[in-house]
Amino acid sequence: MEDDNFDHRVETQPVSDDDFLADLLVDSPPSSGGDVAGLRNRDAAVRSRERKKMYVKDLEMKSRYLEGECRRLSRVLQCFIAENQALRLTLH
Repeated sequence: MEDDNFDHRVETQPVSDDDFLADLLVDSPPSSGGDVAGLRNRDAAVRSRERKKMYVKDLEMKSRYLEGECRRLSRVLQCFIAENQALRLTLH
C-alpha cells in the first residue's frame, strides 16, 4: 500500500466568507479584500427598489379608488342638484 505514505494535504489560499459570498453573485466582479460594504450596499439598493415598487403600486391603487369615488360623488351631486331644482319648481 503505497498510498499510506501519500500526503493528502492540499495547499489552498484562505478565502473569507465575504469573498465567497460576493463570488456567488452573478453580476458581482471578483472581490479583492472582502467588500462587505459593497454587498450591503447592493442588498440595500435591491430592498429600496422593492419598497419603491410597492409604494408606487399602493399609490396607483389609491388613485384608482379615489377616481372611482370622485365619479360616484359627482353622480350623487348631480342627483342632489336635480332634486333641488325639482323642489324649487314645486314651491313656485
